[in-house]
Amino acid sequence: MSFVKRFQNSLGSLYVPPKNSKYVIAYSGGLDSHVLLYCFKQLDIAVRAVHVHHGLQAVADDWVNHCLQCCDQLGLQLDILYVDAQQKPGTSPEEAARDARYQALHDNLVKDECLVTAQHLDDQAETLLLQLFRTASSAGLSAMPAYKQFGDHVHIRPLLSFSRGDIEKYAKENHLQWVEDPSNQDTALDRNYLRKEVLPLLEKRWPEVSTRLAKVAEMQSSNLQVLQDMAAIDLANAISTQESPLKACVYEVVSKLSINRLQQLSSARLLNLLRYWVMKMLNQQPTRNLLEEIEKTLINSQQDAIPEIIFSDYLFRKFQGNIYLLRISDTQGPQANFKWNPSSAITISELNIQIKAVDSVGVGLHRDLLNETLTIRSRVGGEKFHPAGRRHSQSLKKLLQEANIPPWERDVMPLLYFGDELIAVGGLWVCKRYSVDPGESGWLVDIELT
Repeated sequence: MSFVKRFQNSLGSLYVPPKNSKYVIAYSGGLDSHVLLYCFKQLDIAVRAVHVHHGLQAVADDWVNHCLQCCDQLGLQLDILYVDAQQKPGTSPEEAARDARYQALHDNLVKDECLVTAQHLDDQAETLLLQLFRTASSAGLSAMPAYKQFGDHVHIRPLLSFSRGDIEKYAKENHLQWVEDPSNQDTALDRNYLRKEVLPLLEKRWPEVSTRLAKVAEMQSSNLQVLQDMAAIDLANAISTQESPLKACVYEVVSKLSINRLQQLSSARLLNLLRYWVMKMLNQQPTRNLLEEIEKTLINSQQDAIPEIIFSDYLFRKFQGNIYLLRISDTQGPQANFKWNPSSAITISELNIQIKAVDSVGVGLHRDLLNETLTIRSRVGGEKFHPAGRRHSQSLKKLLQEANIPPWERDVMPLLYFGDELIAVGGLWVCKRYSVDPGESGWLVDIELT
């Protein structure tokens, strides 16, 4: 079977964009992406090319000119994207360049377009080895998928079953011209060291080693799918539907899991569930250290322990038999008092809430308070409160504990004062002294998220 026919079969098996849409090729001007572009042209398939200018090489502008000339000769559109690929703390130069490149490519796609990149079988083998040396899980050892979701788009790699030798032979037979990245010769980079030093040595003993390694990655991908299917089942069983009596404000509850159900799983199965949960909720790959810390400090810790784990802009907390995944707001609660006339609603951006008075009968506060200037404050500690319907006053701390209000919400609970007297606690209670009698019209504090 010819190279182009093999390519056509591979492409068709992965994805066909909707009518009137295009494939979009990440075109570096190198051997692999040039062959990719040429195959699309040979098959007369609608396509456009995108070249990412990283600004990391002295010859980067020459590559742009080369890509423009090649696309002009083929009658294809080429977009040039300029990105800042400088290394950031905690990332390698390669990671920084890759992240910047894919973000730029994603942002360039329009509705229904499909991104196509030129990674091949030897790239897959190198990726598997790199992940193996990093003690990666099945997710890492599955290496690069031929098909994956890419935000709202699709990303495919139709050359993944083609060897570097196959691609170079086709390019030479068709007299194609491409550019060489001088950094590919730098064996100080891990991938180049594998490509130049390690794999050639392995191939002397096992000529088909790249093919075999790529097959291992494919099998790991299948294993990963089984693990994800199992994790989805376990997650559905572990999700807690217990309602909180308080609407979220500073901390938004993203998800919560039942600790009792999690403890019924083996450690391996638990970590598999947690990895899937974090990826599904946050679209971020968690480290094994994070998962093990959640298992140790939240799931298997003492009942009275109240640890917290911060991950990116999120917080993991334990409360009342559940693990909570919370999104941390940019705000940290009110730092001052807020004056409020209950005749109109007030928005408190620091808490992401709006507070308003709603009519009631037989419960709530006296209506004459609607014409007063009240004060909204946050807790400082030591408050006493006498809720309507109770015989005695109690500490606010104890009341909030009895109502199962999570600790992280107690300090940002909006408290309503008339003068120096606490008359309402959020939308939970009103004080006995200012409460209406049975059948009497009154009003209640209503809190809504903004």
